[in-house]
Amino acid sequence: MSAPTNGSTGSVIPPRATRKLAPDLARGVMLLLIAMAYAGVYAGVGFGVDVSGEPAQDRLAALFTTLFLDNRSFPMFAILFGYGMAWMVSRQRARGTSDQEIRRLLRRRGFFLLLFGAVHALLVFPGEILTSYGLAALVTGWLLLRSDKAIVRAGVVFAVFYVITVPISMVGMSVGNATQGPEAFALPGYLTAEDWIGRVVGLPFSPLFLAFAYPLLLLVVLGYRAGRAGLLDDPAAHKGLLTKVAVIGIGVSVLSAVPSALSALGVISPDMITEGLFMALQVLTGVLGGAGYAALFALWSIRLDRTQGPLTKSVAAMGKRSLTFYLLNSVLVAVVLHTDLVGLGDTVGAAGALLVATLAWSMSLLAAAFLESRNRPGPLDQLMRRGVYGGRRARRLAAGKGST
Repeated sequence: MSAPTNGSTGSVIPPRATRKLAPDLARGVMLLLIAMAYAGVYAGVGFGVDVSGEPAQDRLAALFTTLFLDNRSFPMFAILFGYGMAWMVSRQRARGTSDQEIRRLLRRRGFFLLLFGAVHALLVFPGEILTSYGLAALVTGWLLLRSDKAIVRAGVVFAVFYVITVPISMVGMSVGNATQGPEAFALPGYLTAEDWIGRVVGLPFSPLFLAFAYPLLLLVVLGYRAGRAGLLDDPAAHKGLLTKVAVIGIGVSVLSAVPSALSALGVISPDMITEGLFMALQVLTGVLGGAGYAALFALWSIRLDRTQGPLTKSVAAMGKRSLTFYLLNSVLVAVVLHTDLVGLGDTVGAAGALLVATLAWSMSLLAAAFLESRNRPGPLDQLMRRGVYGGRRARRLAAGKGST
């Protein structure tokens, strides 16, 4: 096999001819969806917030976000992360790397994701996801050295775990929203000592909360299994399965999000417990939505791979450098929308927040195309590689030496 895909983990960008389009394309589009989801939080219209009193365009934006973005882009990212981890282990084993060394690389990858995520959470967005992926790598990475059956068994265990923990967490969030208002989950600012204390204190709790309240570990393990099967590397060979996953996954996830959407729009008025259960249904079926999105982009890539236009190449270029552009998009969105910075989040509403995220992603797309034209990695992806592999080895891998 040729050198692997990278993802937010910062693995090496191999020569263009050896890369598969599907994972990179999916990551590139996924970064737009994540930027949109983050933008809504800055505008005060995060998941579970009542928007019944907002203008029509903002209610429509909230409907779109609840059905298609909230807890759907995050699962897609997590599955792709697990997929990239599986590829990394497969590549190392093909080179004859010992299991002991692979374990070391997995631990270092998890540690540096925690480090990158902690800096991002402290300075930009406390609800960020890199720390959660770092935690997932440390907790579940050992499964990549076990059999497919062990990975499947772990997936079943995590599925049962989240069927219990997600409803508990979502009911708690619903009660918090009802009794304290959306301010209970508001983002901290930058201007006071209290703001910074809140950011520091929240650092260790955010990844633990995400791992408990959202099906993070299950999603990453699903990515491991998909990576073992190579579903995104040869989508034409798996077209039947991918079609079923796309149709059923996206269909079920959208239908299951309807109760939460209707509640947010004020069409129905459930009690706190019922609303929490609606939210839990939306979150749990996000697993199917994330898998469905990944499958959909894999199917899309079959056609696009034959005739890649400038837009397709640019989106894939962003996907190759997903760590860099995940963080860049987050910073751009925060600068424009955060109330203590430019502050447009106080006035633009849900629809305006989606527009800001789209513009930020479009600017990043130009930067990704420029880096691709120079055959340069994303700077933060390069930094991650140096941290995981060491400077000398990272340079050797980046030059394509020793790839299999």
